Amino acid sequence: MNQDPLEHGCLSEGPTRISLSWEPPEALYEVATEENGLIAELIESYSSDVTDRVGKMVAAVGRTDGAMVRQQAHAIKGSSKQMAAYIVASLCEQIEAAWHERPLSEVSGLVAELEIQVREICAAMVRYQKCAMRTNVPANTPPSSGPMIGIGA
Repeated sequence: MNQDPLEHGCLSEGPTRISLSWEPPEALYEVATEENGLIAELIESYSSDVTDRVGKMVAAVGRTDGAMVRQQAHAIKGSSKQMAAYIVASLCEQIEAAWHERPLSEVSGLVAELEIQVREICAAMVRYQKCAMRTNVPANTPPSSGPMIGIGA
């Protein structure tokens, strides 16, 4: 029996609908339909990889190693777009472009913001997964039938 996601604090109410702060992209559902644990595995893999790469990026900024900063930003950008972490991907695009055009302090500020956004998106992914489990909705269920709830008709 499905439970009300609001009772579990999984959802936050917006002006027109109740929504999670992250949900997997539609393309992921297409590949995950046969594999129940795939989205959970991808969330774990993304979180681990991106957290590691951000650490490398922070160290590279400290060494003023622009090539390493750009390399890590590029890798994070690609996986973030695939996982619908668009704010993270956008920050990575800015970091990639900024290294030669802006002062190091500004690039450092973008990297610091990236650290914050990565923590937030990874936490949102975990919340999504936990909410899907608590409401008995498989984590690979598309948003239209998963833990997203529309308000009104």
